[in-house]
Amino acid sequence: MFPVPAGGAICAFNLETSDGRIVKGLAKDKETAREEYKQALQAGQLAGLVNYVTDDIFTISIGSISAHASVEAHVEYVMILANDDNADEIRFQLSSGVGQRYGTPPDELVSAFRPTERTRIKITCDIQTSGRLKEIVSPSHANDISETRYATSGGRSSRRRTTIKYRSRSFLDRDFVLIIGANGLDSPRCFAELQEDSQGRLSLALQLTLVPKLFLPPIPSQEYLFVIDRSSSMSGSRIVTAKETMILLLRMLPHSGTRFNIYIFNNDVESFSPQGLVYDERSLKDANDYVDRIETRGGTEMGKALKHVLQARNQNIPTAVFVLTDGEVFDNDLNDPIGVVRDAVGRASKNAALRVFTLGIGSEVSTAICEGISLAGNGVHLYAIEAESILGKCARLLRAGRTPIMNEVVIDWGLSSEHLGSQAGVAFSNQTLSPRTIATLPPPTIQQAPTQVHSLHAGTQMVAFAIIQLKKASVPSKVVVRGTFDNGGDFELPIPIGTVYLDGANRGLPLIHTLAAWRLIQEHEGKRANLPTSIMPASEDDIRRAVIVNLGEKYQLVSQYTSFVAVDSGQDDRRPRRQTTPRVRPNENPLPLQGSFGFLQTAFSLVSGLFNNGGTVALEDVDAVPGSWPLFTPTSEDERDVVDDGTESQGSADSHESFSTMSSLNSCDCSDDSFPPSPRLRPQLSPEEEERQHQQSPRIEPLTLDPAPQRTRPALPPLGPIVVQLVRLQSFDGSYSLGDLRNIVGIGKAVDEVNNLAVDDKIWATALSVAFIQKQMMGRKELATDLLMKALEFLKSRSDIDLTELLHTAKDAIDNL
Repeated sequence: MFPVPAGGAICAFNLETSDGRIVKGLAKDKETAREEYKQALQAGQLAGLVNYVTDDIFTISIGSISAHASVEAHVEYVMILANDDNADEIRFQLSSGVGQRYGTPPDELVSAFRPTERTRIKITCDIQTSGRLKEIVSPSHANDISETRYATSGGRSSRRRTTIKYRSRSFLDRDFVLIIGANGLDSPRCFAELQEDSQGRLSLALQLTLVPKLFLPPIPSQEYLFVIDRSSSMSGSRIVTAKETMILLLRMLPHSGTRFNIYIFNNDVESFSPQGLVYDERSLKDANDYVDRIETRGGTEMGKALKHVLQARNQNIPTAVFVLTDGEVFDNDLNDPIGVVRDAVGRASKNAALRVFTLGIGSEVSTAICEGISLAGNGVHLYAIEAESILGKCARLLRAGRTPIMNEVVIDWGLSSEHLGSQAGVAFSNQTLSPRTIATLPPPTIQQAPTQVHSLHAGTQMVAFAIIQLKKASVPSKVVVRGTFDNGGDFELPIPIGTVYLDGANRGLPLIHTLAAWRLIQEHEGKRANLPTSIMPASEDDIRRAVIVNLGEKYQLVSQYTSFVAVDSGQDDRRPRRQTTPRVRPNENPLPLQGSFGFLQTAFSLVSGLFNNGGTVALEDVDAVPGSWPLFTPTSEDERDVVDDGTESQGSADSHESFSTMSSLNSCDCSDDSFPPSPRLRPQLSPEEEERQHQQSPRIEPLTLDPAPQRTRPALPPLGPIVVQLVRLQSFDGSYSLGDLRNIVGIGKAVDEVNNLAVDDKIWATALSVAFIQKQMMGRKELATDLLMKALEFLKSRSDIDLTELLHTAKDAIDNL
């Protein structure tokens, strides 16, 4: 068995034999794939099967390996990386394994093997951004990763391209986490990709990414419910992290209009108070004492706990629920936390909306449970391993939970009816003439995932996809996002569409189509997507299964109802190289290529996790990830062809043997020769546009240089340990006490300055805390804003002070220490 993040889409599976042959896997209906695998083993043929167990657990089965032979299995998945504590950061987390989850494991896991101590892992992360890299850090393996910066043609280290490597001495004993910060990662962006299938039908896939940055005041009146997992699997550092998180979250609650309660669960549920309490200094102190007494024991009856909590909430005001858990539970009919949340959110009234947020704590966390709950709850999910500072995650969760959401969100994908295609009736089936074959009316011309964008949260990434059937090749110049705020008012945000040029995507399926299809499958699995109408009588479950099977087979994806099966036919399934995938240009009000795409597209482009028993694996260019660049063999491990990244300019083109993924689209311009030979796939252009397309880009010759020196990333210190201490000292109304600050390093001596000022102790203590946090949090503006909100509100409420002058005086006092 092996874990894959719940958002990851398994899109390729191959077997490589010891004599160098490739056995290609195909995604088929699960029962069909299982039968083919069984028949192959009975016939003595080498065969492999990749099977879905849960959204984040899969198994690989390989059988009939010849004597004295060996077989390597290659599994590939693609995913969107969510932003981390800050909007301009993205996070990649590779699970170290599947933890011991509460409940009855699925049959597929009973006999599955786990990695042994001899198993080694190699991770290579090739990173390219259009904005400058700010930092790359691994909170899990800070001293074990190395970095090699790409060299520019001027001999400098690139500021946008680098490689991170990790080599394990034993199998992972904790999750591998890598966080990348770069300028522009929080900018809105949209990409388009055209495809013509084997039957000549045209489709356009779009990917929209948006991080709302609006500053919104807290919801005037809301109930905050905290649900803490105290089962045995949360023992040790996990419960310590949960309790620290809980203390910080309590301190950050809005001081007015707030009711709250705390629930802890294992096999049973208990609460801090029989009902929600008004938030004040006394209830805050009592809640802190209650959290400090929490101990771990028992199982993880999460579904029962959430059902109890959601039934007990105040049904007359908005409610934000925060679940702190490792998710170590199998989701089934008897313990179905996702279903419980989905039903409760569906029943909530518009004036008393319900949102559910999750924080997954520790290694081997169940991403399927954490992401599933937050998705069903119109909330946000974050992850924290024990080595990370929890402060930023607390701030992000509270920011999302306390501010009004942007709802009734509609995405206008920018195409008029004249460009939209139509299809004849479609038969979704398992490719057999069995009674399961279901004929339906065609799906909508525009298939969007998520089907409905229920809400947008300030500072939290939203990604939406669409697959659109076309009459003719056409790409709009922009998409428009519209919606309303909870507290009134409308918003409208136009986002330009970038071109897609996936150089090296010479096998498999287009990247954006693949990701969009996976999100559509998730929408159907979660029963959120509308079903097509069945021509013959059929149950909703049968129609839903047929739709998922169709998507899985068409776009080659593993799902609940599709599996990869590879059967050795005795031939090499390696396919010859094809021409590179064409770049698509918008044909309505085309955007100039230079400067129009200043927003970031980061390709965390290749994460190669090679599981083996001490040996090495030579990757052949067999079935690369959709949208990846060509794999080539450099003269040495670290030597690569490089081009000048322009250091300041983004106008340089990449060489054929350099990265060419979504991240490099901003700067690359190509001649019209890059369009495909098929005239149907070429968008119609005006004469002026045609002339511009035929103009040659400046040619930049790649230079082969010595690789940039390899260096080890130093461990970053925990984020503001003194800041965490300060947050814990904050009163419910945002103020501070001078007595509490005397022992704070960097503040203590400034306390006595109050004797020279005409302000009371509490005001001066709060001003000093604000000045100190601002100094400590330079470069983390969003986090500082969240942490200081209550303190500044307290100071602003005092009409007898000049706030600007007071903060300036406090800053001088801190700086002069």
